[in-house]
Amino acid sequence: MQNTEKVRIHAVDALRGFALAGIVIMHMVEQFIAAPRPTAAWDIEATLLDKVVNGLVFFLIGGKFFSMFALLFGISFAIMMRNAAQRGQSFSGRFLWRLSILLIFGMLHTLIYRGDILSLYATLGMILPLFFNIPNRWLWALTLALFLGLGRYIFFLITGKSTFLDYPLAPDSPAIIAYVNLLKTGTFTEVISENFTHGFTSKFDFLFGIFGRAYVTVGYFLVGIWIVRVGLADRIDQATPLLKRVLKWSIAALVLSYISMFGAFSLLPTPPDMATWGFAFAITFYDTANIATTAIWVCAFLLIFFKWRAGWNLALADYGRMALTNYLLQSVIGVLLLHGWALGLLGKLHDWQTLLMAFAVIYVQVKFSQWWLARYHYGPMEWLWRCATYFRRVPLRRTAPTSAELPVQTDN
Repeated sequence: MQNTEKVRIHAVDALRGFALAGIVIMHMVEQFIAAPRPTAAWDIEATLLDKVVNGLVFFLIGGKFFSMFALLFGISFAIMMRNAAQRGQSFSGRFLWRLSILLIFGMLHTLIYRGDILSLYATLGMILPLFFNIPNRWLWALTLALFLGLGRYIFFLITGKSTFLDYPLAPDSPAIIAYVNLLKTGTFTEVISENFTHGFTSKFDFLFGIFGRAYVTVGYFLVGIWIVRVGLADRIDQATPLLKRVLKWSIAALVLSYISMFGAFSLLPTPPDMATWGFAFAITFYDTANIATTAIWVCAFLLIFFKWRAGWNLALADYGRMALTNYLLQSVIGVLLLHGWALGLLGKLHDWQTLLMAFAVIYVQVKFSQWWLARYHYGPMEWLWRCATYFRRVPLRRTAPTSAELPVQTDN
């Protein structure tokens, strides 16, 4: 493998590692509740520093870094399908089986943390083979429709409601307060039972209701397919002019989106009635602001990655190569620290403290990833996923432990 190809592949995994770091920051600052924060269930008052930290995390990370994962998921799917087609094979069946395994991982993960994204990607990913060969103009037409809120408008037009459930996804909702109190005081069995009985329904509501996270996620999948289809994934290290143009246009789109969002929300009553067309339009502008911010993060990261090649590049690449393992491990660490059946720190920590905890988790996981991949080809969960996908035990221990010289996996 030539050096330029190594750099390009490492860039993809480093971007995945970067996204993973953002996700653990978001989850740790929200204290792994996967719900709006109810003041009534919090034991301490927010300080000015807390408000600054929370605001910056929400503005810079919330709703942005999961989307990088979705984009990379679409890229990985398209690469696997393309490579199989070049061998004269079809990967659709194997891909659906692979997602079925991922869905099992995600469902088990949801039992301890309701904010799981694996089950979302696995479920929505099942439709991707249908879009792999459609013309680019239709691919982009569907992507733009999803990004501009088509899914939520159809939902609201049919139901006239903001959610499937009987309670709003708001901090002062009695159901939200009760759930957070359960996380603070409940036993492990009680939390598992609650997440099993209501965790999936509340997630379904957030994904397919007026907030429409699922529709935007599919849009990112489709953009990932396009990136591979036009060959951009194969020459991303040569795409500096394009990255700079996209960065400039994304900044302009971000400004326009925020102006439109603030204008739309200002026309709503306080508190806003979510079951209105006005709220649906306001949330769409929020989505476009997140999409623009995601594009800014991706372009800026890649430009920095290719300009300043240093040890952190490979460190993030190793972190991203073990994304599945590290993502699940983040949740295990988070719930052990915060939930009541373990250390029980939920609601007792300031946001600046949980931010520092997130940085500590990232540092430890990066070091662990480097140590592990110097000795093994895949992370533990990545290896298990691969074995289950191909119905055979693939080699795990490497014979020549030189992480930087090995190609990065793009299908985990």
